[in-house]
Amino acid sequence: MRLLSNKRKGEKKNEIWRGIVNKARQDGDNSLDSIVETKVVPIYKNRWVAVAAVITLFLLASIWMYQNATDHRFLGEKDLQEVFADVGSVSKLVLSNGDTILLDDKNGLDSNIAYLSNENQALDFRKFEQKDLLEEQQIIETGRGKQLHIILSDGTAVWLNASSKIIFPARFMGIEREVSIDGEVYFEVAHDQKSPFIVKADGQQVKVLGTHFNMRRYKEEDIKSVTLLAGSVEVSGQDQNNKPVILKPAEQFVHIAHQNKSLVQTLSNPEAVIAWKDGDFYFEDAGAETIVRELERWYPVSIGIKQQDTTKKISGRIKRTDSMKEVADMLRFFDIEIQVEKQN
Repeated sequence: MRLLSNKRKGEKKNEIWRGIVNKARQDGDNSLDSIVETKVVPIYKNRWVAVAAVITLFLLASIWMYQNATDHRFLGEKDLQEVFADVGSVSKLVLSNGDTILLDDKNGLDSNIAYLSNENQALDFRKFEQKDLLEEQQIIETGRGKQLHIILSDGTAVWLNASSKIIFPARFMGIEREVSIDGEVYFEVAHDQKSPFIVKADGQQVKVLGTHFNMRRYKEEDIKSVTLLAGSVEVSGQDQNNKPVILKPAEQFVHIAHQNKSLVQTLSNPEAVIAWKDGDFYFEDAGAETIVRELERWYPVSIGIKQQDTTKKISGRIKRTDSMKEVADMLRFFDIEIQVEKQN
């Protein structure tokens, strides 16, 4: 005879097993107690519980990793008061023989290569006496938050802004004095009628005899410029028609990379362009993105723009010795809110 039941096969087995366990208990046999749970719980339920546990652990781990990846730990107002120019970065001189000299400790500089001029606190290369390097190219690079003033072998004075580089020979030989740069560099070129001074930068060339001018050529910036303060310069290499452009004092040659477009404009206050040399941030009709890039080259931070009025252009001056708090307050005055994250 066949018994009919509405119970599932698995449930029926469990019921039978519980009956066996109970009967054993009544007879004084408790040996089945230790396995009762594993017997009464169907194997298919254990499997899904295990799968659910694995999925839960995976989701929890994913959430933890996401939170850690997106937790930027932005600095508060009090923290911003403690953030100044990056003192942990290094500026260096890389000699053509491969030797690297850290320039932040000027006392360790070999006097046969350069010495610190007490008169203007410049690294002076006019007495470069390491003969095997005289005709070779040397490199100077500034770190974030650092600037350098150097004097080349011909007496030309050079100022390097933060995160900038110059490649120059220990001694100028031949009929031309040629250097290459990246970043922002200001020159006061020693006059030499017989030997033009040439600056090259990423396809552009500036040719002078004796003059004062500023070049801004950061690779990550779309706009490149040459600003003339005194004298005369010839700019070539990036004009649309490839014709050299002669600048007069207070004129600025601007190349807009994404448009492949060049123009010349006259500045009402050209001194503002080189305010960095005297220790200031000086912005005239600048956008928030431009300002943020400039600040990130100076302070050991990463900056995000939280809120801005894109119709506004910013004009203002602030000392580079000030903390990030003063900078944030200036931007807030122009309805720009930033988020600042400390970097090592």
